[in-house]
Amino acid sequence: MFRYAVHRPLPFAVEDVFDMVADVESYPEFVPGWVTARVVARSDNTYGTDQTVRMRFLRQNFRTLTTLMPYEAIDVTASQPPFRRLTILWRFRRQENGSFVSLEFLCEMRSRTLQALLNRFGPEDVEAMIAAFEHRAREILPRRA
Repeated sequence: MFRYAVHRPLPFAVEDVFDMVADVESYPEFVPGWVTARVVARSDNTYGTDQTVRMRFLRQNFRTLTTLMPYEAIDVTASQPPFRRLTILWRFRRQENGSFVSLEFLCEMRSRTLQALLNRFGPEDVEAMIAAFEHRAREILPRRA
């Protein structure tokens, strides 16, 4: 199982950061390797998304289920191939002059080869993803004091 966690203070309102992360359909515009993201089902605070991600020389299609707890948490899960288990946990907390955001990424692939690649390149790929979110926030969100 691959696990990676990132925690960052950000000079943006929790509501703005939450809304940016929840907008999965915009990921292909700014997240490295995200080819497509299309919401296919929506109900209350959950939605299913069909996605295509390019990791190194591999291209993977998959569906995730996202649960929104407005301005506090976003939980993303998948258990269909190529994943045995995928869990992405976003947590948002207000703090003076902005917000504090935590991301925990847990992933177990069905394929040993894909798992080995994830174990090897996962940390830098997750860091690149976080950097893309931070860059996007600086581009589109108003800064707090």
